Amino acid sequence: MAPSPTPKQLLDTFDHVVVLMLENRSFDNLLGKLYPEGAPAGKSYAGLQSGIFLNPVPKRANESDKYPDVGPLPAQDYFQPFPDPGEVYQHVNTQLWNQVDPDNIGVDESKMKDPYNIPEPTPSATMNGFVNDYQNTLIALDPTKYPDYANPDYEHYSVIMQTYSTNQVKVMSTLAKQFAVFDHWFCSVPSQTWCNRAFWHASTSGGRVINPLGEGGWSFSDWRDRVWSQGTIFDRLEAKKISWNVYAPLVLSSLTYLIHGLYLKYPFHLHGFSKFQNHIDEGKLPQYSFLEPKYFGQHNDQHPSSIGKGVIDYKTKIGSVILGEKLIYDVYNAIKNSDYQDNTLLIITHDEHGGCFDHIVPGKTVSPDNETNTEKSFDFQRLGVRVPMIMISSHIQPNTIMSDAFEHTSFISTLNKKWDTGFLTKRDPTSRTFESVFTLEKRASWPDIAAPNIPDSSDDAYQGDPLNDLQKSIIYGISQVVDQVKGSRIGPDILTHISTNAIAMAYLEAHKETLGIVDE
Repeated sequence: MAPSPTPKQLLDTFDHVVVLMLENRSFDNLLGKLYPEGAPAGKSYAGLQSGIFLNPVPKRANESDKYPDVGPLPAQDYFQPFPDPGEVYQHVNTQLWNQVDPDNIGVDESKMKDPYNIPEPTPSATMNGFVNDYQNTLIALDPTKYPDYANPDYEHYSVIMQTYSTNQVKVMSTLAKQFAVFDHWFCSVPSQTWCNRAFWHASTSGGRVINPLGEGGWSFSDWRDRVWSQGTIFDRLEAKKISWNVYAPLVLSSLTYLIHGLYLKYPFHLHGFSKFQNHIDEGKLPQYSFLEPKYFGQHNDQHPSSIGKGVIDYKTKIGSVILGEKLIYDVYNAIKNSDYQDNTLLIITHDEHGGCFDHIVPGKTVSPDNETNTEKSFDFQRLGVRVPMIMISSHIQPNTIMSDAFEHTSFISTLNKKWDTGFLTKRDPTSRTFESVFTLEKRASWPDIAAPNIPDSSDDAYQGDPLNDLQKSIIYGISQVVDQVKGSRIGPDILTHISTNAIAMAYLEAHKETLGIVDE
């Protein structure tokens, strides 16, 4: 009997790593129905194919007497859940434990009080508070602007339980079945985008659990002090002379560069998204590529639609989920139809769950920094909610299901095994590595996948849309970096001048040269 392959042998099956990280979707939301008839013979899958996953409707809710609970529902379109659910720490606590403290009912997240909807003493999470939290999110909206949500009924709050079928997300579903799906991959922080993306590359968010600008605050300087000083995987790759690039549709909208303060440090590693295909065609694909979706205009990040100018404006558009499907399709085919196919690992994942329903309890973990002065007094000893994770490689066999527990810092831990990059904090050494997803046997080909059917459209329909919270955080953050270069100071009132997608995109394009982004 041949000996089992070593981790090094398995990790040597690829030379290049490409990561596409999308936005704000839970595992159950996109992949819970991957195997509706049950997992392949001899395998298990932690989806929604069997079992009862009810979320009770809070007694305060309209129609709670008629609908005492809500189970998983079919997604009705590519916008749901709409409006954007709560995703910050306070909201996630309610989603996990089905508790809203009395003082936190019907109020904006910025006004929620300690202990931020966590039961005391704290039992194991129940994962049945998504309806409770979403109803609370809706009634906290300004009733003068959004009267439809002042007293939301079942039709409004039940959408948080909608999940997509394999026919609705055919690209993701096909890749998950034809290659590998991880059904216990968790984001690193039970909260938002900036923090979880920070963990992917730095194994810490510097004690922060809320995005800069979160909760109406202007804490970018605090983020800069706490997070920009942290070491990143990019620093380690540089030291090892391992090539890398970040690709973003608008180069000055790169969250990766903004989160880690890389604009002035590594200006020549940031490129527009089209350069990804060019570098493949020219044989210049780096050893590590990190791809970002489009956050502005016709955004393909799969982020749930913010309420913006109202329901009608968004309902007439395409929907971020199907646009994200097209992005995944394009990235997959760029590698599939190239000389890089057989020596590239492609990872498709999401930064955090974005408030979308999931039924698996997040596990415990270790604090990366042992900080005491952390935001919301969070101890960083529990993970965030489960997110989609698909891996594609010529050395991954069809219907591979990985059911061990992983989290975002598993990526750093695995790169360390492959390239000896070293650990970054106390978190990544404890994270399970994923080399067991590979086999030494090389498959003959990658399957052909049909392109999503998307109507002709462009950014034009989005130009007048107001900025959502994520877009605001990007614009304000970039303005701070620009000010640092110019030696000027612009406060948060910049967002009164940059109020729409069109103005924001023009601002980002105009200041590319200011920060020395060549993008050749």
